[in-house]
Amino acid sequence: MAVRANVVKLKDEDEAKFYAGQSLLQLALRRLRRDTLTLIAMAIVLILVLLAIFAPVIEQNILNVSYSRTDPNNAFLPPGGTARLVYLPDHRYRSQGLNVVVMHDRGAGGREIGDAHVDIQPRQLTTKEGMANILIAHASFGTPAISVFLDDQTRPFAARIAQNSLSNLLEIPVGRHTLTFRRGSSAEGELLAVLRDVEIKPETLTTAVLFGRLEGEGEAALQAKAFSINSRDLAVDTARLHVIHASLSAPRAVNVRVMDVVRIPEIKYGEDGSAIVERGLFTTGISAMDGRTYILGTDDLGRDHLSRLLYAGQISLSIAFAAAIISIVIGVGVGIVAGFYGGLIDDAVNLFIATVSSLPTLLILLILVAVLNPGPGVLVLVLGLLGWFGICRLVRGETLSIRAREYIVSARSIGAPVSRILFVHVLPNLLSVVIVALALDIGNLILVESALSFLGFGIKPPSASWGNMLSNAQTFFTKGVHLVIFPGLMISITVLCLYIIGDGLRDAFDPTLKR
Repeated sequence: MAVRANVVKLKDEDEAKFYAGQSLLQLALRRLRRDTLTLIAMAIVLILVLLAIFAPVIEQNILNVSYSRTDPNNAFLPPGGTARLVYLPDHRYRSQGLNVVVMHDRGAGGREIGDAHVDIQPRQLTTKEGMANILIAHASFGTPAISVFLDDQTRPFAARIAQNSLSNLLEIPVGRHTLTFRRGSSAEGELLAVLRDVEIKPETLTTAVLFGRLEGEGEAALQAKAFSINSRDLAVDTARLHVIHASLSAPRAVNVRVMDVVRIPEIKYGEDGSAIVERGLFTTGISAMDGRTYILGTDDLGRDHLSRLLYAGQISLSIAFAAAIISIVIGVGVGIVAGFYGGLIDDAVNLFIATVSSLPTLLILLILVAVLNPGPGVLVLVLGLLGWFGICRLVRGETLSIRAREYIVSARSIGAPVSRILFVHVLPNLLSVVIVALALDIGNLILVESALSFLGFGIKPPSASWGNMLSNAQTFFTKGVHLVIFPGLMISITVLCLYIIGDGLRDAFDPTLKR
């Protein structure tokens, strides 16, 4: 036991000699290097800051998206979701019902992709013996309204079907038929396509589609096809989804997703696919086989959520850092003067701080930002000018303690200027207090800015901050829960890391600690 005590004593003596030759900053850095949790928190904050700074580079060169570009087809994509070509939000699948979706071309030059869809309930399907159901789909681009003639009839079986639309559910005799597609509603109208030997079977739904382009060649030429599915073979609480690919603008092969789960793995141009879907209200989308993946999904306007988080970090972090610097500069300046001179100046500063601090800070902030029309610059000034009271009190107390020490008394006795005493002797000894206060102040200001934006008094859309992203997402919580989770996580992680850093710095700069 005596040997062990001597070893401990020698170790403490060696450590005391080491500390005796080190400055406060060197000792603080030594302790900080041993504080793994604080170092991890610093690394996380540094990564978040770098991501915010380089958000434009990441957006353009890595994500290949535009954070401000809206795309209704890709609204509410979940994290890892694939970009959609067609989006059917809140698509209802009824028990034993049929849902027919036809992809088609639309817009200027046919470069946009649209859909025509119909939801058929079981009671709408024919029960007459010898009859079945048929739909006519007009999916050709650049072709006016068409009519369809059955066999040798001179009156149209389905009249004036507009481009990019489906006819009503029609009845047709079971057997083989010829369907003739003509422009207009007259039997003398321009012949567009003839569909021969269309087999109509009992308890089937046939969809006859006119697709392609009037002036096209090869695969793009105007043509007609018939697609049939069983309309009766469905269990209770299930529905059938039938998708037909008739869009030249879309990729040659697509898949169909229900709630972002692939239900029909591949449909090629001019072909169809079907799947059994559970009854309910689901989001349905048609995507390219190699469609773009959104890492953190999209928001209600189809904007990439990850890139918006990065740009929002620019605003939230820059406001917090800038406002914290302003409050630190004001608080340290006023606190040093009040603590060093004391007397009437100290009393006036304390009276002002006590008076303003007695007022509800959030209420003052709300009034000021409402009057001043909030923007990043206004928020920085308001938060900075109202956030220096705490650091001022802290610095004042430390300055009162420092001014009574021997080296300050000696400096004043030899006639050293006040400015030299403040900047050479007082301010360096306040460095540890200021650094800790800065880290904690940044965390508090992020929370304040987020609260103001959440209440609608902070950064206004379309500019993004973590606070207003969280505020906008509360309306769509049931449709896109990720829109709430990720901004909240960014705020929580950043503030928690800053508090850990502040606590670690406080321990590192404490001269009473040796380990």
